[in-house]
Amino acid sequence: MASQLDAQYAATVAEMRAVFASGKTRDLEWRRQQLEQIHKMVADNYEAITAAVRQDLGGNKMRGLGELSAASSADHALDHLSSWASEKWVSGWVHRLCVRPEPKGVVLIISPWNFPFSLTFGPLVPAIAAGNLVVMKPSEVAPASAQLMASLVAQYLDPQCFKVVQGAVPETTALLNQRWDHIFYTGNGVVGKIVMQAASKHLTPVTLELGGKSPVIVDETAQLDAACERIALAKWMNCGQICVAPDFVLVHESKADEFVERSVALVKKCYGEDPKASADYGRMVDERHVDRVKTMIASSKGQVVCGGLDKIDRGERHVPPTIIRQPALDEPLMQEEIFGPVLPVVSYRSLDDALRIVKDKETPLALYVYSQKSETVNRVLTEVQSGGCSVNSSLEHLIGEEAPFGGLGPSGMGSYHGKYGFDEFSHFRTVLYKSTLPGMRGTAFPLPNFKAPMPDVVFTIASKMDIGVLPRGFKRQLRKRVVKLAILLAVASLALPRLARLGA
Repeated sequence: MASQLDAQYAATVAEMRAVFASGKTRDLEWRRQQLEQIHKMVADNYEAITAAVRQDLGGNKMRGLGELSAASSADHALDHLSSWASEKWVSGWVHRLCVRPEPKGVVLIISPWNFPFSLTFGPLVPAIAAGNLVVMKPSEVAPASAQLMASLVAQYLDPQCFKVVQGAVPETTALLNQRWDHIFYTGNGVVGKIVMQAASKHLTPVTLELGGKSPVIVDETAQLDAACERIALAKWMNCGQICVAPDFVLVHESKADEFVERSVALVKKCYGEDPKASADYGRMVDERHVDRVKTMIASSKGQVVCGGLDKIDRGERHVPPTIIRQPALDEPLMQEEIFGPVLPVVSYRSLDDALRIVKDKETPLALYVYSQKSETVNRVLTEVQSGGCSVNSSLEHLIGEEAPFGGLGPSGMGSYHGKYGFDEFSHFRTVLYKSTLPGMRGTAFPLPNFKAPMPDVVFTIASKMDIGVLPRGFKRQLRKRVVKLAILLAVASLALPRLARLGA
């Protein structure tokens, strides 16, 4: 089976590489057409996309809005494509340097199940804008979404350049055995390491969008009306199955009781006394993830103040919004990414205490701080690393195309969205254009056996300019004068013969 898949995918990649070699995807008009088709695909099928996601993950129709962002991403790329793809002249008169953004080639996108369309088409848009061909491997854990995705891609996009591969671990493994020009993976760190290992065999560049325990710090000055609602929105959305969901909350001891009371009240306000009966509340993606989260709750030493084990329904894939107060810092709930609807709340006495807890963990994908004190915000931003951050908000920093989204260290590498995604899928090739005008036909350095006048003096001056011994201001002025002198010599070499002929 494995050898058959390897051979099948090797043939697919070879065919796509031949298409890339033809230059088809370098054409900006072709890229624009495909981006227009992305928009059309979403616009024509937003109801079907929403239905597929709800079949896989539950929730009300508003859940579909999180899967339709590719249309606006394509619009943004269309608005800026000419600028992104243009050569950029960076320096020089006599020696002119430019940077050309060029497509990398054939790209593999491996996407997760929690936002199946958004996290597949999200990176697909900049990959198209940069001129690449793409094979997509959606998660088999969200089968309705994966099947619809394959159908839509075949219907709307160039079939020579964009393909969807269905399957599970054997298919993913066989895909990773191939040589790609870039791999984009969204998921967990365990599989991320497998992807990197596979990519290293071919020295393939990778983008990893992972996760981690995204912390929330709520200090004594925080505005709790805003803080509780914004944390609740980001935590209970999609049943907590979001890579940047608040993973645990550290609340100043003076605000802890009120924070918990407000948070419990919000759960009842949003989902009623029985969230399982609420049409607005989602479901875990499968029973295995129900069991994983259930084990975390069962092993916790904290106080369950909302939800809990007795309200879990494995067959219905239902885990209620669960708030656990004061869990032990060394238990799984506070050590592993939860990726489910459980919110640990821990009180702290001083900001030093809160920062110590946060910095004791791996770099998260997101960091959230709620405070009215700029000193607190600046200290948190200075002392705690993260992929991204929201101040007095949660999750919203990843919305929009103007700023990058990506992780750091264990939470990922590389970024995308807008121009940053275009750059991620591009190779920036430096090109130097050198003049061959009369007087400018020499080499950058003396040829062997070339008798340069006063070689010791020339070497001394040149080396000191290179290593920065001479003052920067002097070097800058000297370069300007050298350039001007070179231009004058070039003009003179062209003009003097003509003047001589006129004089004769």
